Amino acid sequence: MIDRKPEPFGRCADDRCPGRCPYRDPELMTPEGRAALLADRRPAEGEPWPAKVVHVTCQPEETQVDVPRVKAKNVGILLHTLGLRQGTAIVACGDTLLTPDTPLYPNQRVLVRKVMSSG
Repeated sequence: MIDRKPEPFGRCADDRCPGRCPYRDPELMTPEGRAALLADRRPAEGEPWPAKVVHVTCQPEETQVDVPRVKAKNVGILLHTLGLRQGTAIVACGDTLLTPDTPLYPNQRVLVRKVMSSG
């Protein structure tokens, strides 16, 4: 049996989460840390705010959907928006599984994997 050490906290795969991961970085797990995470996304003076979307990859179809953050404040709302029930899909960010009450953030990349047989 090979003993493997877990990946250090603070970063997801580069292609999934931009910057520091809000689910694995201990500093960002506090309310102040989450506020700091959103504060550094402010646009320059006179620039418009970027569209707040959550990037979703749906499997097994391998489709990519940008869902407005208003319709994806947490995983449960995201699944409802996609027309899925909570027991029929697994939602992950990097190598972390997300529960229905987990909040989602703008520009975050998540994977929605349908796990129920369609007949």
